[in-house]
Amino acid sequence: VLTPTDNLALVNHVFPRYLDLMRSLQKVYWLEPAGSRGVWGLDDYQFLPFVFGASQMIGQGEVTPSQVTEAPVIDEWAERSLYIGCIAFIKQMKSGVFAEHSPLLNDITAVPSWNKVNSGLLKMYHDDVLSKFPVVQHFMFGPLLSFEPLETPTTPAASASASAVPVP
Repeated sequence: VLTPTDNLALVNHVFPRYLDLMRSLQKVYWLEPAGSRGVWGLDDYQFLPFVFGASQMIGQGEVTPSQVTEAPVIDEWAERSLYIGCIAFIKQMKSGVFAEHSPLLNDITAVPSWNKVNSGLLKMYHDDVLSKFPVVQHFMFGPLLSFEPLETPTTPAASASASAVPVP
């Protein structure tokens, strides 16, 4: 149903509504992230809004990466930029010195341009998200989403080791 021409509308209109819903749930239920890297992660909950938000900031010429934690910038840009909206949410949810609770994001403020921020975040997204094999925990498989185990290999050496571990 969606085409590549819908991508901009999805990022600028649908995705922010999704983020609002997720942030509401995080606030109301005090949800904790799974697999967080703590203060050394980009953010406890989201990654894509930083990538999309850095892309939004390229070429705008008013705000540099070094200004994203300043209150006047947050007040003016949090609704217009996914990146600065994320910074605003973090500052709302965490107390203390920004550099202490979000050192990686604080380090990004030293990057000279949004192009470099964006390319660095894309590389980080590739390494930290796309190149990982996620582990599914606490998930109920059933008729709507089934799980079919892989068949065991048929080579003699592989089948000897595979036969030692029964597949349910």
